[in-house]
Amino acid sequence: MKKLLLSLLACLFLLAGCSPESRLPENYAVGVVRTSGSRADSDILYFDETLQQTGFSHFRYAGLGHLFYPPFVFEDTLCLVPEGPANRKDAKTVLTLDLESLAQKTYPLDRTAIYSACADEAALYAASNLNGQSFVSRLNREDGSVAEAVYDGVYISLVYPHRGLLCAFAEESAPSGTRCRLLLLDPETLAERASADISGLGSGVYSAAVEGDTLYFAPMNDAQGGWNAVVGIYDAATGETGTISFPQPVFRILCADGLLYASHGNPVTGEGSALSVYDPAAGETVTYDLGMWPGQIALGEGCLYVMDDSRIVRFDLRTMERLAEAAIPLDAGEYLSGVFAR
Repeated sequence: MKKLLLSLLACLFLLAGCSPESRLPENYAVGVVRTSGSRADSDILYFDETLQQTGFSHFRYAGLGHLFYPPFVFEDTLCLVPEGPANRKDAKTVLTLDLESLAQKTYPLDRTAIYSACADEAALYAASNLNGQSFVSRLNREDGSVAEAVYDGVYISLVYPHRGLLCAFAEESAPSGTRCRLLLLDPETLAERASADISGLGSGVYSAAVEGDTLYFAPMNDAQGGWNAVVGIYDAATGETGTISFPQPVFRILCADGLLYASHGNPVTGEGSALSVYDPAAGETVTYDLGMWPGQIALGEGCLYVMDDSRIVRFDLRTMERLAEAAIPLDAGEYLSGVFAR
């Protein structure tokens, strides 16, 4: 009887949130998340390289994903947070999607207002905040068990894995202004191994990327509270920090083939249409006008996918020539919250 009960619980653990209305594709190159903040009705739409839709996954969640937090991809696993209705944010779940089989799995987490989520081979990690406390939660990928670290009077804006550690970007009020730190946590125990003061670089880190030993991160605001046109650098080998300056404020970053891609589309105002490519080896930056607002970006094979508020566009990664475009229909109350490449 006990074994039967455990089997039933395992099935519910795997299938919660999945809807039989889904039509999975035989092939796809990119996925776009379409959701609603007011009703439990969301989809991931799949497109091929020509941006013809090939299928979709349907979810009984409101607020699937967030424009500030692109879907996180680790190897063949996509990690995404269904927030729940905008006035409650009580879905208390972290969702994964196998990018090959498109199998879904949900991990219960008894926290409201979950936002940032990421993964490594052993666990999922998520940040949440309530009543002046921030929580960093570790969810075991095998059995769903949860461990947590609690931070009083601290806002954790982003969690991100790097070189066997979990990086957490922390902000707290201080007499001299906002104090910002990069916390380096043990990914199993969540104990703090080291930290770096990044207050001089800015605050509001919602985007990060890794290339080798280097962790890049984008503080949205500068020390005076304006939009920030720098990307921070943390070298895991030396523990040193630094910055890269860009011609416009930076909001999203990605790395591929030794290059850093930085978008300049403001997710708060919906303004901007530029993207810069920085070559660390040459110390050179080239900036392109995409002719559209880059709400989120994703790197595919030889291409860049850009999502604005109602469409997905494919660009050549070398020339930034527009190759394909697809408008995405939106019903009242629906919006696009994320894009990812296979």
